[in-house]
Amino acid sequence: MGAGTQALVFLLQVVFGLVVFLFIVRFLMRATFVDWRLPLVHVVARLTNWACAPLGRIIPIRGRWDLAALAAAFLIEMVYVLLIGTVTGRSFGVGVVFIALAETLNVLLDTLFWLVIIAVILSWIQPGYNPNLAIFQQMAEPILRPFQRLIPPLGGLDLSPIVAIVAIKLAQILLVGPLAGFAQGFVPPMGM
Repeated sequence: MGAGTQALVFLLQVVFGLVVFLFIVRFLMRATFVDWRLPLVHVVARLTNWACAPLGRIIPIRGRWDLAALAAAFLIEMVYVLLIGTVTGRSFGVGVVFIALAETLNVLLDTLFWLVIIAVILSWIQPGYNPNLAIFQQMAEPILRPFQRLIPPLGGLDLSPIVAIVAIKLAQILLVGPLAGFAQGFVPPMGM
């Protein structure tokens, strides 16, 4: 692969990665009941409405689950994989669906991981209430709640974020890894 192709693949990775991330964040904001009147939430909504509004007619929001945002993330991942195949001269066959599914799940779990990390850091350094920073804690709270029930604070020290991080990373290993491996079974070897 030449330098131009590598540069194009890198740019596609960055652009499509950010777009998919925005849709995952939208899904998580709805799932965690973040206040939709906040400016940061408005930005995410405006940047993702172009796909979520039409998909929302097919896949309506059910309570807290904005499945149209997840579907948009998945479809964008499929387009990304197809573009990478075109740029690199590879055919992914039916594997496109499974690669896109694995990547969407991976971005979702990575986002959960970083939400927990950011919420922990903000709990240490946040001097006062800031609605845009509180979004991160609101989004992390439902992730941490089951672990907080499982492991109560010990001497004022909350160990639930550590357990949550371990669980998220285990889910990536146990779910994303095998799914990606399964997807590779559909990808023809190079040169075929």
